Amino acid sequence: MSMIELDFHPDEKTLRQFGWIALGGFGLLAALSWFELLVFSFGLGGARLPVTAGFAGLGCLAAIFSLVAPKANRPIYVTLAVIALPIGFVLSYVILGTIFYLLITPVGLAFRLARRDSLHRAFPTEAESCWVDAPHAKPRERYFRQF
Repeated sequence: MSMIELDFHPDEKTLRQFGWIALGGFGLLAALSWFELLVFSFGLGGARLPVTAGFAGLGCLAAIFSLVAPKANRPIYVTLAVIALPIGFVLSYVILGTIFYLLITPVGLAFRLARRDSLHRAFPTEAESCWVDAPHAKPRERYFRQF
């Protein structure tokens, strides 16, 4: 089972919600492109008006579809889901793998080289068994005085 699954046949409620969210999202992208902020800060030049109109039009179209016929939002929804799939892949698998191999693995290797045993897994040579007594239970009143 994969971590990320695409829903190619969403129900009407999901498509209706998507239309309103798309209105806000594409409206925000239209405003950012008009004022050339953040991702559009490189300057759109002569393409500023068509890009802004495209984002605003797509957002308004999705909102109108939500009111009239939510199933009409399906192509926009599926297209954006397919575009977002590689982004989700990078954010989940690649970044988590990078963190594991660049942070957790070196710490584990350093502990191994320093012979540090945080879990106390080493068998004591003079002991008859590996049994470790549990810590004593704390009084119940302690839970009412947390700080």
